[in-house]
Amino acid sequence: MADRNMTEVINDLRLAIDVFSRKWNAPVLYAINIHSEASYTDISSTVSEVTAKMLSTSLTDLRERNLVKYDEQRQGGVYKLTTKGKKFAQILESLIEWKTQHDTEQNVVIIEDESMVAELYMNYLSEDYDARYYTSAEEALSSITNEETISILDRRLPSISGDEVAETLKRKIDTCLILVVSGVEPSESIVGLPIDDYLQKPVQRDDIRMRLNNLEFRLGLPPEERHYLAVQSKQRALRDAYGQKAYSMSVYTALSEEMDDVEISNKRKDSLMQSFE
Repeated sequence: MADRNMTEVINDLRLAIDVFSRKWNAPVLYAINIHSEASYTDISSTVSEVTAKMLSTSLTDLRERNLVKYDEQRQGGVYKLTTKGKKFAQILESLIEWKTQHDTEQNVVIIEDESMVAELYMNYLSEDYDARYYTSAEEALSSITNEETISILDRRLPSISGDEVAETLKRKIDTCLILVVSGVEPSESIVGLPIDDYLQKPVQRDDIRMRLNNLEFRLGLPPEERHYLAVQSKQRALRDAYGQKAYSMSVYTALSEEMDDVEISNKRKDSLMQSFE
């Protein structure tokens, strides 16, 4: 795409989305995809709101675009997706997934003993997240359910350390991602800390929101890829705290070795690095 001018790209985009120019094209194509081989009756019952006239019009249009083919050899005749149509169905799957993700506000649990700080974080997140906070670690751990996906955690808590809370939280909900926001500098202990990202106080609104956006992306990744990015985040925390000195620290080397041991391809690691940055 880098070798093409923007006019060509926009024109191709316009032609691609022309498939949606007929209201029922996408639902009809997706209905055929669900059935693999679909009779006219199968499609009309799946897309129940479409009229017979509009269904016939959409089927004709989809066949003309080489997205759908009709097999009259099968009893009663069936519609199937062409290779081109199957690729388009994958795009529809992605659109459905995108809508599902962005129609639902992400749950965020804030565990911070200073209520003024917790309320400040709540203010940062109120527009786009379903957030709530606890000033007591015990209350948080007893209240959090499997629906929780992201936690903002302070390391300095009065009765239970944030590190202990992180370990308990990961045991309770292994899919929950933890962003530490703390005044404690990252140190050797960060290697074994079961967290996914680290920010040192003081932090600004954009700092937290950027890290949460990144964690949202990670929620859809396999465990080994989430682990790889968590280790990357720990190294970034060390660089943020110590600058160039971080590269000569033994803890930084240990994290590099941990990344090398993650069993994903180097190509995928490079791809994850780009999304991470």
